[in-house]
Amino acid sequence: MSPATFPLVILGGGDSRASQLPESGRDKHPIQGYKAVDLRIGGRPLISLLLERLRASGCFDPIVIAGPERIYAPVCPKVPILDTDGSFGQNIRAAIEGIETQLEGRYAAFISCDVLPDPDEMRHLLEDFYRHEDLDFWMPQIRVPETEESLGESGWKPRYRLVPDGETEAVDSLPGHLILVDPRAIRRDLLFRLFDLSYQTRNRPVAYRRAVIARHVLFNLLLADLRSLGRFELPTTTWDIVRNGLAIARGLRAGTMTAQDLARRVRKVYIRRRHRKQFPHRRGRMPVLPGLSLAKDIDTQEEAREAERRFAQDPVPKEAP
Repeated sequence: MSPATFPLVILGGGDSRASQLPESGRDKHPIQGYKAVDLRIGGRPLISLLLERLRASGCFDPIVIAGPERIYAPVCPKVPILDTDGSFGQNIRAAIEGIETQLEGRYAAFISCDVLPDPDEMRHLLEDFYRHEDLDFWMPQIRVPETEESLGESGWKPRYRLVPDGETEAVDSLPGHLILVDPRAIRRDLLFRLFDLSYQTRNRPVAYRRAVIARHVLFNLLLADLRSLGRFELPTTTWDIVRNGLAIARGLRAGTMTAQDLARRVRKVYIRRRHRKQFPHRRGRMPVLPGLSLAKDIDTQEEAREAERRFAQDPVPKEAP
């Protein structure tokens, strides 16, 4: 494995109200508030366990938290905090703008605050990034194991059917909650708005998500194209995003989309056209990989109790070799 490490931001926002779960989660009890601090596993705040595991992986440095300082400073007094308490998209904006000055290389990493990644799984996942390093972004999708019992209380989460690289049949996958990205390459205003909408609809079916996102974003896309015309540039934003966004939704709903095609279309949505023309050889990558601990974010009381049982048996992460 490459010895390179990446600056990492933990996205530490809170939910003011419980998220709406799909039909498959009708018997679950969603959690609201600042989960990373409010939830305690083995008597410790979730954020403390997450920090311990990220450090043990040896993949990230420095590690900072993007969240309200009043919530995190008493719990993590030695961790740098980017003070923000807005929507998911607003917190990502604050995170990117806050960490840019600390970037020694191109990439910054972002992770949600409600996962407990296994350090070994994290290191193995990052090996895929190192093998394909000249990327605009890297965001692993997690293969659902054949033995569904391994999902435990997370079995209700909506899956996506993707065809992994080198395979011909689609498999069930769950989103990983980690991304590495070159911040200079992204369409920022669009990214922040789409991430807000994606987070708000994160546990809903693909067709529902597509309708909500299309309804809210189309007007902003048209405004962006009008601004492009004012700068004597081609008005391509609406075309890029609507065409590729609809193709992504169709492919995921039908279960026919390859991981490679998903990454290609996501790149056209989120990465600036000027950057794509300047760096035509670069790609995005969304590989389907094993790494279940990154997919099992804690959304419900049932998942929290399961995590409590799991970490009571194996509380200490393995350090990086």
